[in-house]
Amino acid sequence: MLLIRPRETGYSAGTPYGDVVLQSGDHQELFDFVEADLTLFQQSFTSFFESRIDKASAECIGAGIQSVLARELCDRAREVHPLLGNDSYLDSLSTMLIDYLNAMLIHRSIDFTEEQYLKTAIHLTDPIFHCGIARGRIKPRHELLEAQYRIYEKRDTKALMGGHVHMVRLQKQLRLWLYWILDASAARFSKLTIDERCRLYRQVFNTSGISSDLIFTERFSWSKPRREILSVDALVQRPEEILEWQEGTGERKDYAIAFRELDGDAVELNGELDRYLKGEIDKAKQSDEVALFNEYEVNDFAHLVALEVRLMAGESTSVKRCRHCSRYFLAEKTTIEYCTRIAPGESAPCDVIGPKQSFSRLLEGDGALKAYNSAYKTFYARQRRGTMSEAEFSSWRDEAKRRLQDVREGKIALEEYTTWLKQDVRKWTAN
Repeated sequence: MLLIRPRETGYSAGTPYGDVVLQSGDHQELFDFVEADLTLFQQSFTSFFESRIDKASAECIGAGIQSVLARELCDRAREVHPLLGNDSYLDSLSTMLIDYLNAMLIHRSIDFTEEQYLKTAIHLTDPIFHCGIARGRIKPRHELLEAQYRIYEKRDTKALMGGHVHMVRLQKQLRLWLYWILDASAARFSKLTIDERCRLYRQVFNTSGISSDLIFTERFSWSKPRREILSVDALVQRPEEILEWQEGTGERKDYAIAFRELDGDAVELNGELDRYLKGEIDKAKQSDEVALFNEYEVNDFAHLVALEVRLMAGESTSVKRCRHCSRYFLAEKTTIEYCTRIAPGESAPCDVIGPKQSFSRLLEGDGALKAYNSAYKTFYARQRRGTMSEAEFSSWRDEAKRRLQDVREGKIALEEYTTWLKQDVRKWTAN
């Protein structure tokens, strides 16, 4: 289980212990997932499964929990989304692996006793289970195994996710949500509000809507996440911070015990408590951090993805496809058409390269504009050199633009316009 806390933009994902494992301010992880090539992940998934389970007999292969392929699978999963690489948080990889096992057993009519099934499932997932655990497992493992065994026992094919294909389906679902509900680049929905688009999605697909495709359990808390580890290595490398945190927590607990009896102004405080309280009042007045915290429980990756889309819809987030690289990004203004990422094979961000290429394509298709742009560069260079005054340049530019519009409206021929552009500007301004 993870606790998702909405922020002004994006969210933070933390464990019930207060460890923040991911902070997303621009939903980039979600956008990376929807565009991710899952080929390498699927290959690693299949390779790992076949290294642990014989697909013909369903017998266990190998021994122990160590597996190089397990680390590779976790790394590939982390490339798809940062929270997929550690099964301590959402049990995503273990669930997909056992689901893959269930599909194989059911479709091949292989009969296992419960003891055989659990032994096989544990053998299959042990390397993943012990890979990258942070502060202990949050969800008891036996709950996952028992739930999956019930699916196998009932031969419930409708409950099968499809193993690694589950990620492909989730990608497709996410693309659907983004396009129909959030994509501000979608011309056919440009005049609809987010609420109207949510209702449209519900009507078209005959579902109960994005807000309740899954049930989100909301929790309230006065506290904020106590620590940010973001990785197991960071927890190990900074033990001094853990000690400082423990000492500070202990001090606050001592004062809190004393203040529990403070019910009304009639109670007097001794010097130490009075000084502490005044200091904390000053801090509260000067601080601008969030005071009240709402958080949501999520228990699997699909749940997380749906919640993130739900939060964006609630915030009326402006999501667009970059006109250059075609990937999703958050647009601060509705007029922004390009993202700030550097696309593969490019040397500059999309918002630098994109407009230039767009203008170049426009020039190629508009002979009059191409002629105007060429002349503009010539006369602007003259103005910069001082051989032409700013007033002359301004007069020429205004007249050139007026005549450009005449060409587009068919009032004058392109040849006549290009001839006019080539004349000496001083001779033109003198007439």
